[in-house]
Amino acid sequence: MYTSLVMALSVMGDSMLYAVLPSMLGEFGMTAGLAAGVILSTNRWIRMFSNSWAAKIYNKFGLKRPLMISLILALFSTASYGLFDGFWPLFVARIGWGICFSIQMVSMYMVILKENSDHRGMHMGVFNGVFRSGSAVAVLMGGILAESLGIKNAFLITSSFVIICIPLVLLLRDHGKKRDNEQRDLTSIKCNGVTEGQETVTFKDRIWEFLLGSFSINSNLRLKILSVFFVHFTKRFLASGVTTATIGLIVKDQMTEPFSLGVLTIGAASLTGIILAMSWGSEVGFSAIFGFVSDKFGRKLMISISVPVIVLCTIIVNVNLIVLLLAVPLLFAATTAAKVTLDASAGDLAPIGHQPEIMARYSTWGDVGSAVGPLLGYGLLTYFSIFAVYSFSALLLILAFLFYIVIFWNDRLNENEIIRV
Repeated sequence: MYTSLVMALSVMGDSMLYAVLPSMLGEFGMTAGLAAGVILSTNRWIRMFSNSWAAKIYNKFGLKRPLMISLILALFSTASYGLFDGFWPLFVARIGWGICFSIQMVSMYMVILKENSDHRGMHMGVFNGVFRSGSAVAVLMGGILAESLGIKNAFLITSSFVIICIPLVLLLRDHGKKRDNEQRDLTSIKCNGVTEGQETVTFKDRIWEFLLGSFSINSNLRLKILSVFFVHFTKRFLASGVTTATIGLIVKDQMTEPFSLGVLTIGAASLTGIILAMSWGSEVGFSAIFGFVSDKFGRKLMISISVPVIVLCTIIVNVNLIVLLLAVPLLFAATTAAKVTLDASAGDLAPIGHQPEIMARYSTWGDVGSAVGPLLGYGLLTYFSIFAVYSFSALLLILAFLFYIVIFWNDRLNENEIIRV
């Protein structure tokens, strides 16, 4: 729980930046919207490298010291948003935040994986809900603070919350400094090729290491992990990438004129903000519930229900505004269910001696999906309709889901593998 609180307080500056940067470019010393896009995505691109670094750091130094370093980075990056103007200072700050997030995410996964595996889904859900509550608060309050107190004061106040995390980290029980060598030996493989340490490594092993974070895993388990990673990538590509970045275009196209809600006038921009806020609210409110359900009824069943719902909702949001307003909450709920279940599945499958590397690479697959989604989505919109782009994104998720089904549904796990996956 302490780790999720650390993440909730640390992530507030990042989430607040998403809320205020696009509409207050001048206050940050920038004029081009493209620069804002680069700034907001930099942390995701750097995580493609820093996730692996975080796993190595965890293996070498354990839990507490890396988390303390991440707090320094979080404090630096959040304060920098208010103290410095212009593209390059913010660019450097976003790199620092990306590294910070990698350390905290790997640490959070490892804390959860030390808990009772019978309740892993619920633990993933609780941690995810607490962590995302920081984002929800920052998005809702960020604009108010920035407009009433100014950019500098707003981010300095937000950065001060990070200081609260220091005693929380001190309360954590340290672990992870040394690998469980016996477990590592049980999951290692021997191949013909170039020798590295006590293991012989082939080019094929290097490919698996690139894909999964470790090659010392038996072939049957490799395919299971890869299928979970692939669903995770396509789900993030569709939901966190394409849909989140372009849903405002659908709202603008389908909403002919603003409507009144009491004394408030709701336009396309306001409605888009409300819709996106549902994403955070879904994670905060339902993560633990969906995690509990996946523990009780199994990961395969949850994935087999949530993924088709995501695909269906993605396709029908283009019908009209009424259907969109009905489909989007269901879409975000199904996305939350899939996220929590996939997180738990990755943890179930990760061999004890290789958990940091597996979970770090799992995070990287998701980060790639989230980063590539908006770029490819807007690129395809230059040539195709938004319905075609959504259909293409849904097709990718369908292919990943079919791969998952083929690998898992009719497979009988051997005695060394976790039953719940």
